[in-house]
Amino acid sequence: MAHKAKLTAGLALVAILIVAVGLHALMAARERQTAAATTIGGAFTLVDSTKHVVTDRDFRGRYMLVYFGYTYCPDICPTTLTTVTQALADLGKRGSAIQPIFITVDPKRDKPNQIGRYTAAFSPRLIGLTGSQAQISAAEAAYHVIVKPGPISADGLRSIDHSAVLYLMGPDGAFIAPLPANSTAATLAADIARYLTA
Repeated sequence: MAHKAKLTAGLALVAILIVAVGLHALMAARERQTAAATTIGGAFTLVDSTKHVVTDRDFRGRYMLVYFGYTYCPDICPTTLTTVTQALADLGKRGSAIQPIFITVDPKRDKPNQIGRYTAAFSPRLIGLTGSQAQISAAEAAYHVIVKPGPISADGLRSIDHSAVLYLMGPDGAFIAPLPANSTAATLAADIARYLTA
């Protein structure tokens, strides 16, 4: 009788272990599926400063360095775009393989002519993109950009809190790496260079 009880207990333990291993494998598979499903970047359809329709496919064959911000941003955006401009200049010929792109998070105020004037102040290479609220929201969702209304400044303009990340995208349009927007130009240039294949 004691032998039978031990055998039953042993079988129960084996069954528990099998279930535990199965659950672990299932959870690991789900985590892999979730990681694969969480992609950064993707298709977008926006307009440039000349009101020309621009899509992500227009940049195939080139790296994209994408930054989301807005032209009325008082500090972070202009600082970041200045850094990007200098970093690409520091890369010399290698930097010419990269297209810097500025996508507004404020399409109500950032119309094509406004975004054109703004980006031209940093570099003629910098492409500014805007669009309808739906188009901008789709781009923000694709890049997992967080956007929230900020406080109203002394001059009556509402600020916008947004993610401050530079997205490096490959020539095939696939996400390569996030780069911190608060880097120095030298650090940013070095970070970008690590990912360039030529």
